[in-house]
Amino acid sequence: MNRHRSNETTNSKSEQTKRTSRGYEVNGQWYFELRGGGQKGPYESETAMQADLNEFIHLHDQMNQENQ
Repeated sequence: MNRHRSNETTNSKSEQTKRTSRGYEVNGQWYFELRGGGQKGPYESETAMQADLNEFIHLHDQMNQENQ
């Protein structure tokens, strides 16, 4: 179910954004958001985006462990 504000216009399906947790799709291209702001992408598929996001999280966790 989609909800819209009363003053919000509905765009065509290709212009809508599909979000899944930190990842999202815009016009067939996938991105993920960074906690500090910004985004990483575009990726050709959700699978490719998710793989890079998992690697990004893994490297971030390693860096945090080294700094403790």
